[in-house]
Amino acid sequence: MKKLNTILFDLDGTLIDTNQIILESYKHSFQTHMPTSMPDENEIFNLIGAPLKDVFARYASNESEVNTMIETYLSFYETHEHEYFYFYEGIEAMLQTLKQQGYNLAIVTTKYLSSAQPSIEHFELKRFFDVIVTLEDTEHAKPDKAPVLHALKQFKHVEKSIMIGDNTWDIMAGNNAGILSAGVAWSIKGEETLLKANPDYMLQHPNDIFKIIEKVSQGEDE
Repeated sequence: MKKLNTILFDLDGTLIDTNQIILESYKHSFQTHMPTSMPDENEIFNLIGAPLKDVFARYASNESEVNTMIETYLSFYETHEHEYFYFYEGIEAMLQTLKQQGYNLAIVTTKYLSSAQPSIEHFELKRFFDVIVTLEDTEHAKPDKAPVLHALKQFKHVEKSIMIGDNTWDIMAGNNAGILSAGVAWSIKGEETLLKANPDYMLQHPNDIFKIIEKVSQGEDE
């Protein structure tokens, strides 16, 4: 029986609560460049998880405006990030246990490396993760399978693997790559929204990953 030995995590909204800094960064960029077109907070929250280029392209009239809005977003984000973000409860202890037990661990995010770097450094994420896939690493972003497959290729030995995230795109990326997928109930988008993407599992608490590992290793996912 193959063991679930490779676990891929989204970053924002899954490991780290960055919802407020994302909201503030979007608001700042819209207020700076398109104050009359700024979406309300609920609309912005629904956009979380998509690449910045795709989001701003919905509102800007050309690629130059999109790039300018991205630059403003990233500048605000990187300047103010530490004021807003933190590990979700139970995440750090869960990662420590997985690392100690020898699991392959990766982050697969739609963030640019420049905007992910402050979180990577602040939380010392490289003590847990040997593989970190950012937006620049593949031609296509989640929900495409490319980022997931890119992460898996970095490990020498993969038996079974799972993609865990707070967004339907995370779940779809795992499904599209032909691996297991799981949502996290603490997602700001809500558990019901994630279930529409047909995840194999739903984590109510970070430690639920250990229950999933046991089920998969016993063949209960087949």
